[in-house]
Amino acid sequence: MSSSSSSPCAACKFLRRKCTQGCVFAPYFPPDNPAKFSHVHRVFGASNVAKLLNDLAPAQREDAVNSLAYEAEARLQDPVYGCVGYISVLQHRLFMLQRELYAANKELSAIIGRASVAAFAPNHQFHAGAGIGLGLGSQPMTYRDQNQYDQQEEQQQMFNVQQLAEAVAAAREQEMREIERLMADGGGVVPEASSTMIVAPQQHNLHHNHHHHHHISGSHEGRSGVGPSS
Repeated sequence: MSSSSSSPCAACKFLRRKCTQGCVFAPYFPPDNPAKFSHVHRVFGASNVAKLLNDLAPAQREDAVNSLAYEAEARLQDPVYGCVGYISVLQHRLFMLQRELYAANKELSAIIGRASVAAFAPNHQFHAGAGIGLGLGSQPMTYRDQNQYDQQEEQQQMFNVQQLAEAVAAAREQEMREIERLMADGGGVVPEASSTMIVAPQQHNLHHNHHHHHHISGSHEGRSGVGPSS
């Protein structure tokens, strides 16, 4: 705080007046930064700034001065748009980042869906080939061998499902982190990209249940020697 025995604040020095003990400018316009008050005075006027500070609570004055200084500097650099132009640029960047994030999540969802289908295609083809071999006179599996094969196949399928679920969870967590970071930087509306991320596990479970039922039915028919009725 300035007084008659110390250096006047930047505002009083600029206005060429005595800086008193209760100067409203002194706490926010130090003498070592004269450009700050000069910019604010050119854009808003010293009397308007003094009136604004007197109307505010002391706890709110520092934030108000910082906002005025930022807006004044932006207005002097860009007389047409001021700080609004810079805010528009940041909003556009945020929008483009959100679009890129949405496209990346959509592509990731498609990749996970293809991976879930490819993980079960070899098992299905092997199973169909085994059934054809039994029909052509190959030695049938015993009940113990068939049961052991079923358990191994089910364990492998459960492992694949677990890996797929972990991949989806990791993708969702990364998506939420990116959205939180973008919102913390500038705010904005985030496109809905997470709805596609839960489709692949559901389709995967339906495919698994249908395949397991088909496998059990084929096993009983192979053991009994009775094929499906035409």
